[in-house]
Formats: sequence, structure tokens, C-alpha cells
Amino acid sequence: MNQAAFPAVSRTIRRALAGLTWAAALFAAPTTALAQSTKAAAEASAPCDAPPPPPKDWHLGAHAEFDLGTFFAFKQAAAFAGGAVWGPFRAGMSYATFLSNNSFGGTPDGFTMRANYIVGFNVSYFIGKSSDDGLYVQPQLHIKQQGVTNDATGDHQDLNSVAAGLELGYVWKVYKGLYLAPRIGALYYIDKPQPGNQPVRIGDRDYDNDRHKNFDTYLIPTVSIGYSW
Repeated sequence: MNQAAFPAVSRTIRRALAGLTWAAALFAAPTTALAQSTKAAAEASAPCDAPPPPPKDWHLGAHAEFDLGTFFAFKQAAAFAGGAVWGPFRAGMSYATFLSNNSFGGTPDGFTMRANYIVGFNVSYFIGKSSDDGLYVQPQLHIKQQGVTNDATGDHQDLNSVAAGLELGYVWKVYKGLYLAPRIGALYYIDKPQPGNQPVRIGDRDYDNDRHKNFDTYLIPTVSIGYSW
């Protein structure tokens, strides 16, 4: 090949290579775009972990219950409680009245003692829960009036008292909001039914009840049936 023809051949080779490069680029562009689109679609369709659900808000509701223990253990008895529920907290009131007996009330022979009324104020917390079920602790305040009668003479006197204490119980929901609640508790008399813990003269006899001088306990378990909604 002479020197005059070499530049022409070189130009032809360069032009051919440029054309091949341009054609390859045109062919690769849609292939790359397709590959990227396929990858994006695969990533979009790939399963991913769902975010955890937000914590459930505490429920605002109410409850009402009837004390079976008081009803069956005492004569002429009734005991109710109820109030508001917010998450694991309850706040409410209770009411009870009953004719006591020697076994539970410590009433001395020759006297009859009736709980004319026991009005309670209470706040409950269900330990480690987000609703009102399971184990709970309950501070409470009771305003109480006991009516004591001398059986021999018929003389009568009402003894007023105020007590504060704690209750420990368990709410077992047996069907939806229907529950059973066994519990025990103790109350300390802030204002004692017998002033100064001294005997009280009623008619011709002194009334002196050791059971109600300092603590009023219901360590013998009682149980309520109730409904929470």
C-alpha cells in the first residue's frame, strides 16, 4: 500500500468504528432502561415487614358490681360498687348495709349490731395492664355508721367512724365484660367507732367491740360479680 492510500484507509476504519460504537449505544440504551425498570418493579413487589401497629388507646368506660360475699355471709345485706374505667384505672364509689353477727362483726353477747351504711370511695390500678382485668390494688376510704342495740333493754346508739385502707383483688372476665372479682382487704380506723377505744354505755351495759377498735379486715375472701363496658 502506498503512502497516498494510507490516510484514506485510516479514515475509513475510524468512521467504521465510530458507527459501530454509535449503534451499540443505541442498542444498549433500551436494554439498560428495561433492566432498571424490571429491577424497580421487583423491588416494589418484594415483601417487606409491616410497621408495628400503634399502641391501643386506653378505653374510657364504666363498671358496676354486686358483692356476693356480703350478700351470703350476712342477713339483710346488700353491697354495690361502680364507677368509671380508664385503661388500667378505676375510680368509683361503693355502698353496703348488713346485719352483723358474732363470727364476722365481733359483736359482744347481748347486743345486735347493724352496719347502717358503709359508703366507700376508691381508686384501683390493674398492675401491668392496659385495661381493667387481672390483679389490682385499690386504696379506699370508708365512711361508716354502725347501729348498736342492747337486746335486753332495747336501747340503741349509732356509732360513726372513718377508715382508710387497701384492697387486693383479681378481676377475671369470664365472658366479654362479665367478670368475677375475689378480693381481700384491711381498713384502719382514722376516726374510731368507740371514741378513744373505750367502751360505750348503751342502756344498762357497756358495748366494747375489740373487732372494731383499730383495724377492720376482710381477710376472709369475698367475691363480687360485675360487668365492665
